[in-house]
Amino acid sequence: MPYDYKFDRERCWFKGVCSLYNNPDKCYRACMRFMEFDYLYYQSCIPVKLQYPIELRPDKADREAFLRLRDIKDNIVDWVAGGNSLLIYSAQCGNGKTSWAIKLMQKYFEKVWAGNGFRCRGVFVNVTEFLMLAKESIKQSDEEFEMLKNNIREADLVIWDDIGVTALTKYEYDLLMGLINNRVLHGKANIYTSNSTEEKLEEYLGQRLKSRIYNESEIITFVGGDRRGER
Repeated sequence: MPYDYKFDRERCWFKGVCSLYNNPDKCYRACMRFMEFDYLYYQSCIPVKLQYPIELRPDKADREAFLRLRDIKDNIVDWVAGGNSLLIYSAQCGNGKTSWAIKLMQKYFEKVWAGNGFRCRGVFVNVTEFLMLAKESIKQSDEEFEMLKNNIREADLVIWDDIGVTALTKYEYDLLMGLINNRVLHGKANIYTSNSTEEKLEEYLGQRLKSRIYNESEIITFVGGDRRGER
């Protein structure tokens, strides 16, 4: 679906900190920051409910992991420019892996929006949903899916969310291997999240793809429990 800009003050990402928000004469649809962020989020495919920053409180066991992620966030522009990769792993669900990955992308958007010129800078890929779209595109040509693949190749940063859930078919393997290998070889930054151990990643993804992900990423492990629903 083509990009269709719609201004909505209530969904502004900066309404809590922008001095112009409460002044209708100055807060209007031509706000360049809103327009750039609207486009960045549209191209990123981050689900709407996950687009707004949330406070993440670590389990005591995950304090050091959170501190390291904070360091990356504070230096996110250099981290992305360096073509780094990160694997956030936990055997547990719901302890902040995806939220942290998105938080890092949000910080990157915050740093690069000015003068961005409406180009895709980051893409969020839920791997299971992406592979379902890929299968559907085999039956019928899909321009949107082709655009998504192109954005994945070209974006500065890609989040590969929930990778290694189950074994891949040959088609799925070739697709993921081609995209991830291309990004690594061209010095593009990646963030992976997974609940699969190193052994399971190799079983599900194959040795070569697992090596690209596991052996060429900084690995941060969460050991805390499921904290979904906490306020």
